[in-house]
Amino acid sequence: MINQYFKLSDQASSDQEALNSIIKLFFANDSTVRSATGDTCTGIINIRHFFQAFFERNEQLKHLCRVFVKGNKYQAEWAVSGRKKTGKLFALHGYDTYTFNSKGQIQTLWVEISE
Repeated sequence: MINQYFKLSDQASSDQEALNSIIKLFFANDSTVRSATGDTCTGIINIRHFFQAFFERNEQLKHLCRVFVKGNKYQAEWAVSGRKKTGKLFALHGYDTYTFNSKGQIQTLWVEISE
């Protein structure tokens, strides 16, 4: 599921259906997301707005990730390269930490960028 989330993230800047799939397939209605900047949003409507704003800033993304279990949570180490709508290129490395509800939906997602 986490690998599919990253695949759809690579498409969501230019594909509204990929963005819709991320929200619809993966997140619980009362999920919480904490971004790498420390901003937090809760609830599916707020999460949709968060992801829409994120993908609108980016023209193209390419993620690589590896998923593993750490304690009672799932974690994904990721690297992303991208092009912002302004044309600026960027590359980042970080970790996502996930908890899931009993239906297998993401309950919490914490995003951290490595230094």
